[in-house]
Amino acid sequence: MDLILSLIVGYVIFAVFILYTLILGQSDYHRDGVIGWCHYFLTAGLQIHCLKCFSKICPRKVRSSFGSCYHYFMYKPNRILQGLYLSLVLVGFYLFHKDAFPFLQAPYLEEFHKVGAIFMVSFTLITFIIASVSDPGIITTDNVDQYNVYDYDRYLYIKKHCETCNFTKPARSKHCRICDKCISRFDHHCPWINNCVGEKNLKYFLLFVLSTAILCLYGAFLCGSIMYSFVKVKDLFNLGFHDNGRWVPITTSMVVQFIAFETRSVLPLGILCIVISVFLFYFFAYHLYLVVKNTTTNETFKWSDIKDQIKLQKLNNSNNDNSKSTQEDSSSNNNSNSKSKQQKRNQNSKKKDALFPSAAIDKYTLTLPLPDSFKDLKNIYNRGVINNIIEVILPLSQNK
Repeated sequence: MDLILSLIVGYVIFAVFILYTLILGQSDYHRDGVIGWCHYFLTAGLQIHCLKCFSKICPRKVRSSFGSCYHYFMYKPNRILQGLYLSLVLVGFYLFHKDAFPFLQAPYLEEFHKVGAIFMVSFTLITFIIASVSDPGIITTDNVDQYNVYDYDRYLYIKKHCETCNFTKPARSKHCRICDKCISRFDHHCPWINNCVGEKNLKYFLLFVLSTAILCLYGAFLCGSIMYSFVKVKDLFNLGFHDNGRWVPITTSMVVQFIAFETRSVLPLGILCIVISVFLFYFFAYHLYLVVKNTTTNETFKWSDIKDQIKLQKLNNSNNDNSKSTQEDSSSNNNSNSKSKQQKRNQNSKKKDALFPSAAIDKYTLTLPLPDSFKDLKNIYNRGVINNIIEVILPLSQNK
């Protein structure tokens, strides 16, 4: 196989592996396997290793400057990835216009695809701007009552006071450490739009993701169609050469090289678009699944933590059952002493209650005990598929 074709295939395989690892690396199936280790290495391990090596080699001033830049990029609002997204779209469209537009006419493809390409790029950039500037549902002391539209389930959410914003956080809200604001029905902070995704702008974010995915898929379709029509018009697979009087048809690698040479950036743009579109369609489908279940990305992490706590609780209960038999023998000797101590504690507590009567405790400030099985837990925010979708389109806080 030719070197160029090998590099193209290797690039596709590598890109698919990286995307698969980043998307599914933390799943229960892969978490403890090779994919899980690769996910850790890509998201945290590589960063830790580089920082350790960097701290040993570079002077203190350089390390301090690098640390400040890293902290700004990771934990402060910035427009770096917004600029990167715009450069990818605009530079990609410039290359597409320069190298692909000449083929969007007879005898290759229909000319209306020029209008289609311009429309898709324009529409995607509009959704990008809307998602970037839209209000995710910022909660302040003036409008906190407006966002008290959800009940505290006492598993994921209990009544807590936000020390930064100075109010009791409504259920399903979260204080974003990057934006430094409390967001209603917080989903996640998206650096690509430099904005949080919350109750009010989730629909705009999903529209932005979907439009970008369709744009990439449409670009991949046009690039593929251009190369297919180019092969068909030039009749490349019927070409060949004479070798010692024998007719030898050209190989597939030669065809790929000729296409790459004649169409310039069309081939790499097509490969890049198809890889990105697969990732974005998966990302959109995942968020659509969350919408149908009326949960958020933030809540999926909370449910995962609760699931781990239930597993740990089962393990502790089984260990307690095993040690219970050994404790029963020693407990009989200590019963008399423990009873007398307990009586003294009860008497003291009664005296304190009489002197200092306690105020009624709000039950929503306390978490409920975990059940024996994760299946026994229910998402009280799930109101059915239709109502969940309507809730995203018409947020509950707008009706209050």
